[in-house]
Amino acid sequence: MIFRILIAAVFALPACADWVEYRSGPFHVFTEAGDKEGRDALTTLEQLRHVLAAQIGKPELTTVFPIHLVLFRNQKAYLPYALPKPLMDGGSATLAAWTADLPMARDLLREFTQRLIDDNAGRMPDEIETALQDLFSTIQVNATRVSLGSPPAEGELTGDRQRAWAKLQMLATQPEFSGKLRIYLNNLQQAGEEDTAARNAFNLTAAKLAERLEAYVRAGKFESAPMVGRALNPNRDFIEKEIPKPAIDALLAELKAGGKDFPPESPRGLLAKNTVPSLELAIKANPKWAEPHFKMAMLATDLGTKIGRLKAATNLDPRNQQYWRILAEAQAEAGLFADAEKSWTAAERAAPNSTERARIHQSKLELQERRGEADLAERRRAREEEARELQNLKDAALAEVRAAERGANERLAENAGNTKGAVPWYGDPSGIQVVGRLTRVDCLASGAMRLTITPEGPPSRTKRVPASPPGQVLLIRDPKQITVSSAESEQAEFACGIQRAPRKIEAQHNGKADPKLGTTGDVLVVKFP
Repeated sequence: MIFRILIAAVFALPACADWVEYRSGPFHVFTEAGDKEGRDALTTLEQLRHVLAAQIGKPELTTVFPIHLVLFRNQKAYLPYALPKPLMDGGSATLAAWTADLPMARDLLREFTQRLIDDNAGRMPDEIETALQDLFSTIQVNATRVSLGSPPAEGELTGDRQRAWAKLQMLATQPEFSGKLRIYLNNLQQAGEEDTAARNAFNLTAAKLAERLEAYVRAGKFESAPMVGRALNPNRDFIEKEIPKPAIDALLAELKAGGKDFPPESPRGLLAKNTVPSLELAIKANPKWAEPHFKMAMLATDLGTKIGRLKAATNLDPRNQQYWRILAEAQAEAGLFADAEKSWTAAERAAPNSTERARIHQSKLELQERRGEADLAERRRAREEEARELQNLKDAALAEVRAAERGANERLAENAGNTKGAVPWYGDPSGIQVVGRLTRVDCLASGAMRLTITPEGPPSRTKRVPASPPGQVLLIRDPKQITVSSAESEQAEFACGIQRAPRKIEAQHNGKADPKLGTTGDVLVVKFP
């Protein structure tokens, strides 16, 4: 059946026609052809919608935009408004046109089927979706009596397409398969493999199913089978509504435009303006439409806003692999690699064919490689940051020691020559004497000083106290209370740190070790001979 019927002369539609509308679900039939013709056309569309829903496992099929079928009374009236393809975009609806004096074109039925699949089902292999279109283009409807599966005209389908149709025809019409076709198609919608779908639905491997199909094709007995239609009464269930002349004139003008021009305030007219305010209005005009969200994402300058809009678009149209692909790229740019990988998987599932699926899979592998590199870079950055923090702590501690040394040195300098309250160097009969060279002075934050004395020989001892062991570390808790005597001057100073020229020193301490500070005893008196 050729979709557009060509005739020799083209005549305009007479202005005297009366137009009425019938609607059910997403379908609106506008006709001047008469009551029966309008109701019959709508019945065909509704039964197609009902049977398809049962086959693909959906309770109710809807569409993003309503579908307006303009049904003319004859070919002469129809031809001036014939569309370049069966379905075209209108400002607020999807448009179709046909004539009441011919059976509904199979190309038109195919497009209705595909639109219902697009707006309701998960992605299935291309050959399966095409076969469903071809299968439902053969639907026969008489009120509640519906049949499906009559063979197409000789030569209409050839090669792989003819074979795919034969497979779906067998699964839909043969009793051993028909009750389980829904399971098979549902598995394919979940990105299942052919073998898994065949096993789950028919308890057959894909190879065995192919063998059954070969035998069925060789037999060549393709006959339609009755389907369970919707229980409806066209005369009761479809309410007739008269259409005012301005409304039908606007509808016919849209048909004339053929999808090239839309009313400015319609959803598609607002989309065409492509501004943030117009896109917001388009979203409000049709909340089920994904495209305005996608356009908003493309206008967004903030990456977070872009990702949010793209998520809204993919939620509304999960079959659109372009939305998923761009969302994955944006998420990867934002460093959200786990989310990006999920989006690439969804894009792969939504791919319309194996070639596109392979390309997307390669992009997914490249993302995984980028994610691995990013993880390595992050671990390297964390190690470097940890090393910097440790070095900062070391530097701070060293700065604190240096500050304490400077403070102690300044205090010693202030006390030079001050002997008030000093303890005379008469020795302490109860102390332990240490003789050696002063090799290091640690000035502590508390103001105390830690002296490291390295003996030059065996330590000497007083008559009553045993000598201390070599290499002593002694503590001066309060330098102000210790007399430091020198042979060169009345009072000597301590310089904090390692002593570049270790001086000879004599000291007595109390022998009370301080394990926390690592000292052998507290200094009682000090003398530089």
